[in-house]
Amino acid sequence: MRERATPWMANIDWDNCENVSQMLTKEIHAYAQFISPTPEEHETRRLIVQLIRNAITGDFPDAQLFTFGSFETRLYLPTGDIDLVVMSSIMEQYSSIKLLLSKLASSIRRARISHDVEIIAKAKVPIIKFVTSYGHISVDISVNRPGGVAASTMAKQFMEEIPAIRPLVLVIKNFLKQRNMNEVFSGGLGSYGILCLVTSFLQLHPKIRRSKIDPMDNLGVLLIEFFETYGKHFNYTDIGISLRNGGLYFRKRDRGWAAADRKSIGSILCIEDPRDPLNNVTSGSFAFHRVKQTFAGAFEVLTAELCLRDTERESKANGTYYSLRAEGSGDVGRSLLSGVTGITQEVEPLLPPRAQSDNLFFADDGSKERNH
Repeated sequence: MRERATPWMANIDWDNCENVSQMLTKEIHAYAQFISPTPEEHETRRLIVQLIRNAITGDFPDAQLFTFGSFETRLYLPTGDIDLVVMSSIMEQYSSIKLLLSKLASSIRRARISHDVEIIAKAKVPIIKFVTSYGHISVDISVNRPGGVAASTMAKQFMEEIPAIRPLVLVIKNFLKQRNMNEVFSGGLGSYGILCLVTSFLQLHPKIRRSKIDPMDNLGVLLIEFFETYGKHFNYTDIGISLRNGGLYFRKRDRGWAAADRKSIGSILCIEDPRDPLNNVTSGSFAFHRVKQTFAGAFEVLTAELCLRDTERESKANGTYYSLRAEGSGDVGRSLLSGVTGITQEVEPLLPPRAQSDNLFFADDGSKERNH
């Protein structure tokens, strides 16, 4: 297992928490604040977008460049890419998409934004792909495909209506990324699919629908219930998910989304595109059964850690607690989330100054400290 640091733990105060679920909620808030892009990070990416815009409009004067996806919603992780789409009437006149993408790639190279631009012309959505010379940020550019922009607008509306979407998506997104299950091309669950799944979960949660709980005050319980619902109990064979009209479920066979062989579709997730009821957002997630199993594992890990911590708290209150860890080894600041997510050593050097804490608790045993 690769070491995963938990630097967001540095300033968490658990003294006023009444139970372990409150502790987990506080940690999720701290994690989301830590992993979210800083203003400086976002400004760097915005400037890169402007450089790309200048390069493209120099060759295609009518071109308009739009951001979408995680950059637009600010749900990107430190190593996240930038998704862009160019809208241009001039580009529509090209008879060959490969020729057009080659011209676009030349614009990027000539502006010295990147020297190595990959052309992917035969994909479902043709793109050029590159890593910027400045900042080393991955960028994907498509042409005349406005769907992503509309999806980002809708995603921001959902997040404005339900603020708890954001911290839960950030935890789950990094959780899947560290297990290589966050890319649709490899059958995983992509960023938009994660956002839709979290949105549906919160829309249809009975206590939230009846205003019995404030989601932002109950993120710990909600994260565990999310993993339990989609890892253990959800009926993927028969049921599809819709975000329309406040959220609902539907029978997959009514949409023609159920396979004749039920065994082959048993763990396949179907989420109706909020903008197009005929489109299944997660149709490309052919390996979702692996995601489902991983969600189930996360539920087991989190519940076990919370039970252990609850027992420790009770023992401390009774004066019967004795730690087997070495003194000063970080027992008090041990992360609850570390079993499912963290900051890998590969990612840590890419983080801005906010990540530089005097001690970082590692996920291997929850107690190891690292000094910078």
